[in-house]
Amino acid sequence: MNRTQLPETLDPAVFTFWLPPAGRSLKVGPEQNCVPLPELPLPIAREALADVPEPGADAIGEGLYAYLRRFPDCPHNAAYAGLLREAFPHYLAEIGSQIVMLDAKEVDPPYVRRKIRYLKILLLLEPENPGLLQQLGMANYQVGLMFSELERCRYDLLRAMHFLQRGLKVMPEDCATHNYLGQIDYLLGDYPGAARHWQTIVEALEHGPARTAFVGRLARIERGDVPESPLIDDLEAIGHAAMAYADGRVEEAKLLLERLEREAVLPAEMPMPEFYHFLGLCRERTGDPGGAFEAFGKALQLDPDFALAREAQERTREREGR
Repeated sequence: MNRTQLPETLDPAVFTFWLPPAGRSLKVGPEQNCVPLPELPLPIAREALADVPEPGADAIGEGLYAYLRRFPDCPHNAAYAGLLREAFPHYLAEIGSQIVMLDAKEVDPPYVRRKIRYLKILLLLEPENPGLLQQLGMANYQVGLMFSELERCRYDLLRAMHFLQRGLKVMPEDCATHNYLGQIDYLLGDYPGAARHWQTIVEALEHGPARTAFVGRLARIERGDVPESPLIDDLEAIGHAAMAYADGRVEEAKLLLERLEREAVLPAEMPMPEFYHFLGLCRERTGDPGGAFEAFGKALQLDPDFALAREAQERTREREGR
């Protein structure tokens, strides 16, 4: 394969591919250990090849690390991660420290998604590691239910399910994994599936508040006291409303949210102060200050420390002279 036959990278503006000649190896580390290069197209920053015919060891390591951090699901990802481990282990140590740092930050979707990408790189090296699989499942679940991310919540929850089910094969009795899978099944409308996971937890727990809570969930499912339509449909509707609002179609967004409020299923099952704050913003922008004031108040009932809702309520109060 020559350079003209190489596939295009996932970001041609930043990266190019370089195909190592057969038998090429790198000398790395203090002892200059010899590490063979795979006969695969390796991602290299374009600027690193601007003035040289082929990349040096540093350019190869930096290219692999940068590419995997952006595209952990890329073709040849396992081979790239393996080469990092063999020739550039300091990058893997950096990934570990980055995960710890991200865990310490305020929860925010970009940070959680960055953590997911880092965890995926580590999983390439240990595909059956139950701890990594569980962390990936939990992180995808976490970001999938963040209010600003609801437009793609189904994708995130299905990814969470994928990793958690893989982890369950390694740790079949893990209660935390069963709980997350039960929650996802419930949101997807698979109530028998949720019941199976939660029943496993009930059988493992001693008598106490936690066990009582799961028994209560099972009783609700048994008597059919569950949403007729999957909750994920309502969560996605909020995501669609957010897209409409961003596009300037505020009336459409308001109608979607008011339908959800009127049906009262999602607010009862998953009370979210952000929902009412968003509804208040829509009403405020469509000329309904009274309705906006009421919605901001409901947000504050759920979270008295919700600063944005308090500021918005004060704003509408001042405008209306309340």
